[in-house]
Amino acid sequence: MKALLYAQFNQAKRNTMWLWPLIIGIVSVLNGGCAKKPIAEGYRIMSFDSATGQWVILRNGTFDGKYLTKRITVICQYYQWGNRERVTGPNACSLRVGSLMVPRYAKDEKGNVKTVLYMFEDPDFLSIIEGDGDDQIMQGFRILKNEVVAE
Repeated sequence: MKALLYAQFNQAKRNTMWLWPLIIGIVSVLNGGCAKKPIAEGYRIMSFDSATGQWVILRNGTFDGKYLTKRITVICQYYQWGNRERVTGPNACSLRVGSLMVPRYAKDEKGNVKTVLYMFEDPDFLSIIEGDGDDQIMQGFRILKNEVVAE
């Protein structure tokens, strides 16, 4: 009887050996899915003060191999829509407070890559370009402050 039970146990063990890699794989996928996902890198428009014309933008991303969040305070220099006349001044620009602006690219009908949203940051200037052609919107901002936010 003891030998029969031992043989049945060994047979059951052999029949279920293939399940362990599957179970371990499922558990590791589920565990990885619960890990904190990184925030999309980009520019989050936090606020606009119409009295001063100042925008506060949080820029998060990898800088020199280190993930950081920077608080950028800017003031509008110009707004231009396609070939229309450029509008200048601190209240000329138009950004949606609360939006996250992430660079995006798309392909046209010929397969050429075109820019949908582009941001360029110099030490003292931030450019935002949306769309292309006659519907392109270009906005330029002078950077007043650029500081790293403590985690």
